[in-house]
Amino acid sequence: MSAKSSDRLFVPPRIGNSTPMEVIFRQSRRPFSNVRIRRGGVIKVGRHIAVNVGGACYGNGKPWAQGGSGVYFGPWSPHNFSEALDEDGPQTNQRAEINAAIIALDKVKELLDQEKLDTSLVLVISDSQYLVDAITQYIYKWQDNGWRNARGGEVVNKEDFEELDELIDELEDDYEVFVRFWWVPKEDNEDADEMARQAAGFYDSDSEGTGGYQSE
Repeated sequence: MSAKSSDRLFVPPRIGNSTPMEVIFRQSRRPFSNVRIRRGGVIKVGRHIAVNVGGACYGNGKPWAQGGSGVYFGPWSPHNFSEALDEDGPQTNQRAEINAAIIALDKVKELLDQEKLDTSLVLVISDSQYLVDAITQYIYKWQDNGWRNARGGEVVNKEDFEELDELIDELEDDYEVFVRFWWVPKEDNEDADEMARQAAGFYDSDSEGTGGYQSE
């Protein structure tokens, strides 16, 4: 059974201004970034891990469009990963964002199976309001309505959201690892976004105006 919508939304602890820079602990060549916690007035680095996800699409909306997803566990982490969207589905920035979250949680599950990760919570950080709102709020309404949106049409990216939702449930029910989502401004998600841009075929030498690049 899916968690309640409020359970999936991350509420940052009161550390400074509760910005990602203050809440997330990153250190070069560590495999994971960790979430700082406050206990009894003392700030500590906990076992909870954080992963940034990003999606991009070169030529978004064009017949020749190519989407890409980026997953960033931390500076020089061996688990950082990016890939182009498969050709079987639509090439859009929104689908690339969902795919990035799926990749991240698939990797978490793999590491848990290999006993290379010990955590009870995974924080997925994204600058896509679409992704965060959908997986923490709208998905429950869609499920109740037979995957129909408010206008009565089929929900866009239904299969991808179903896969992501099942992954979250599997991690929580079978591994006892809870999943939370945190929306952040784009400037706090640059590493994952850059990986996504490169996977989509967008490079610094290209022009955003002529290349048709778009990300959330």
